[in-house]
Amino acid sequence: MRVLFLVTRFPVPPWRGDQLRAYHHLRLLAPRHEITCAALVIRPPPPEGVQALAALGVRVEVVRLGLAGAVPSLARVLVGDSRPLQVLLYARRRARARVATLAAGADLVHAQLVRTAAYLPAGRAPAVVVDLVDALSASFARRAARERGPLGMIAAAEAARLQRYENALVRRGLACLVVAESERTSLEGREAVRVVPNGVDLAAFAYVEDGRPPARLVFAGNLGYFPNVDAAAFLVREILPRVRAEVPGAELRLVGARPARRVRALAGTAGVSLAASVPAMAPELAAATVAVVPLRAGSGVQNKVLEAMATGTPVVATPRAVAGLALGPGGEVLVADDGAGLAAAAVALLRDPARARAQARAARALVERRYRWEDSAAGVEAAWRAAARLPGA
Repeated sequence: MRVLFLVTRFPVPPWRGDQLRAYHHLRLLAPRHEITCAALVIRPPPPEGVQALAALGVRVEVVRLGLAGAVPSLARVLVGDSRPLQVLLYARRRARARVATLAAGADLVHAQLVRTAAYLPAGRAPAVVVDLVDALSASFARRAARERGPLGMIAAAEAARLQRYENALVRRGLACLVVAESERTSLEGREAVRVVPNGVDLAAFAYVEDGRPPARLVFAGNLGYFPNVDAAAFLVREILPRVRAEVPGAELRLVGARPARRVRALAGTAGVSLAASVPAMAPELAAATVAVVPLRAGSGVQNKVLEAMATGTPVVATPRAVAGLALGPGGEVLVADDGAGLAAAAVALLRDPARARAQARAARALVERRYRWEDSAAGVEAAWRAAARLPGA
C-alpha cells in the first residue's frame, strides 16, 4: 500500500511520546508498505535524523512551515475560526498544496495528532486514518484545572475547541485511533474509534533484576512537558520528604530531555539529582530501585510507565498515570492518589525487596503479553486495511 504518513514532530530522535509512536510504526511497517513521511515542521530536522529515518526504507519529505505564517494563521480566531489553536498553529496554505500533491499518489493518508487535520484530503480518496493518540481535549481540561491565571483560561478555552473538533472528526466517519480505552470514552461516537496501544521495544528495555541500589527513586520523561513538570514538583515537594523520613538514604533522580527552569530548580533540593538528555533511558531505569510516576495531568498511555515495567523497575503511580493501561489482578503497579499514599507505597517497596521483585516480574510479564510495538504496528496496519477496504481487514 502507498501510504502518506503525516507528522508534526520529526520522528527521529524520538524524544516525545508521539515521536516514539511514529518512529516504531514507521520502522515496522516500512518493510511491507511504500511509505512517505511528510514532516510538517516549524524548524528543519537534523540531517542525521533524516538519514536515520530514510535508512528504515521511508521516503522523507520535509514540509517547512516556519514561524512567520503562524501569526496570521492563529489570528483567524479573531474572525471566527472555531478550530483549535493546535490546528491553526500548523495550518499553512502553501504546505496544504504540497501535501495535496503528495496525497494524490497515495492509497491512504495516515495523519498523526489532531494538528494534522488541516491537511486531510477533502474528497473520499485517498482513504484516511487519523491517529489522535490521545483525546487532547481531556488533557487540556486537566491542565486548565491545575493552571492559574491566563494560562489556565487559555487551556480551558482550547479544551472546549479541541473537544468539538475531535468529535467532528469522528462524526465525519474518519477512521480514528487512540492509545487506550480511557481516551476513547471521552469521544462521541466512540464505538467507531479503534484502540491501538503504545508499546515497548523489549530488546532495548531489557529486564534487569539484580545490581540495583538500595533506595534510588526515578522519574523519567520529557521534563519540559507541563504534566511532567507538575509531577516532578509534586514528587520533590510532597512525596520525597515523606520517603526520606522513613528511609533516610533515599535519593531521587529526575531524568529526561529539555528540563524546564522549574525542574532545574528542583535539583538543588537535598537528595535530588537531574540527568538531562541522557543517551538512553533504559540504563537509568535499570539503575533505580523504584519508579515513581505521580502524574496529575496529561492523558493516554504513559510510555515512562511501560518502559519502567519492562526493565524490571517496580512502579508506584497515580491513577492518572496508569489510566490507559489494562492492568490485571497481578499487582503490576502500586497505585495511590496523594502524596502520603504514594510515599507509603514507595517505602513499602524499598523495605521489602522480595515484594518489589515479585511486582517487577508481574509487570514485565504484562508488557510482554500486551504492550509490544509489533502488536501496536499490527493494529495500525489493520486500521489501514479497513479504511482502504482491502481483503483481510
